Amino acid sequence: MDMVRIGMVGIVGILLAVPLKSYKAEYGIYMGIAVCLVVLGYAVQYFKGILDVMGQLHGYLENNYSYITLLLKAVGATYACEFCAGICKDAGYGGIAGQVEMVGKLYILLSGMPVLLALLESIQSLAG
Repeated sequence: MDMVRIGMVGIVGILLAVPLKSYKAEYGIYMGIAVCLVVLGYAVQYFKGILDVMGQLHGYLENNYSYITLLLKAVGATYACEFCAGICKDAGYGGIAGQVEMVGKLYILLSGMPVLLALLESIQSLAG
């Protein structure tokens, strides 16, 4: 039911933004940003559930908490970049949106490197 509600917020926001955009372009952008913030508010509720599950995973990982931290950083960076890129695209700045997405991908790649190195060290120690 929540997804239907979020979809309706998006559709109503677009129906309000289109006439405003023809009147004054900046009003349409402001409406788009407002709708994005409302949807982000819904997403924060889901993040709380995810954090609860992460707390349960925390118990299983014993003293290796760095993997949970890495996972949360990657997910947070993904959502932040996607949110910013979406706003840039709506404002008509597709080039800036592409750059934001590229930097987000590079950040996630860089933050995942320690896991890759740990995996390679484990394989090397097993192989002898």
